[in-house]
Amino acid sequence: MILTALKSGIAQMWANKRLVLVFYLANLFFGLILMLPFRAAVSKFIGFSFMSEKLGQRFDMDFLFEFIKYGNISPSTIAGMMMITAAAYWLFMLFLSGGAFSIFANDEKYMPNLFWGSAAKYFGRFIRLALWSLPVFAILFCLQFLWTAIERLFFGSDPYQYISYWGNWLKVGLRYISIILFGLVLDYARVYTVQFNEHVMRKALWQGIKFIFSNLLQTFSLALLLFIIGAIAVAIYYPIANILSAPYAFILILLFLLQQLYIFFRMMLRLTLYSSQLKLYRTLSSNQESDEVYSRNDMTDDLSMEGAVV
Repeated sequence: MILTALKSGIAQMWANKRLVLVFYLANLFFGLILMLPFRAAVSKFIGFSFMSEKLGQRFDMDFLFEFIKYGNISPSTIAGMMMITAAAYWLFMLFLSGGAFSIFANDEKYMPNLFWGSAAKYFGRFIRLALWSLPVFAILFCLQFLWTAIERLFFGSDPYQYISYWGNWLKVGLRYISIILFGLVLDYARVYTVQFNEHVMRKALWQGIKFIFSNLLQTFSLALLLFIIGAIAVAIYYPIANILSAPYAFILILLFLLQQLYIFFRMMLRLTLYSSQLKLYRTLSSNQESDEVYSRNDMTDDLSMEGAVV
């Protein structure tokens, strides 16, 4: 079932390559917004610094510290720019997701009117859905502190070093699991909203939570599979990017093309996830409805037989 949903998701994503391009261009746009101020600051900085020769090489902490100290741009400004850009990027991705889910839900190829109209149609609902989901995120994020309570209960306030070491790794794992689960709840709540044109986001959120935990193995396995594929892509990308770190124009062009290819692949994964989740939701929901119909029919038959006997 999971592989069937994944194959369907890949096929739908591949049939909507222009949709992938829209998501890629959105990433490129926000990347430029974030990088252009840094480019201006770095250009001014290297004019009086001997660190300019390091720009074409691997990341150097000495360059970073000198840039922060002498680059006329404060760490708080950098942090503020990154936070504002990240928030704007997340909101725009939320906006685009409404159009993507609508394209996949209608089994259509990319059409500008359908995509952008649906993106605008669902954006307000998705904002409300995100706000309603904040308590869910808080609850899931607090899962990692269960180990802290268990550690204090069984090992006291000063546990053995190996207990603390493996406990920290366990908390990291629980943190990632909570983030994945929150993403699943938000995704399937959006699927429900688009599938049934739901306007009450409390109901959509509850339906997403109920669907996730009723089908935890299937939903989590699908998300984990795509997460692993993304992790493999990162493991391939970074060593190649480090090899291409050299102050030569041809190498820098290759590095830029590699970066854009990696971002494009990430957008393919994102849209594959959306389409696969929609396919999985429909399959599991139809199976559950069939089981309920069979159960009701069996109960009706039993009651009819009892009435006939009486």
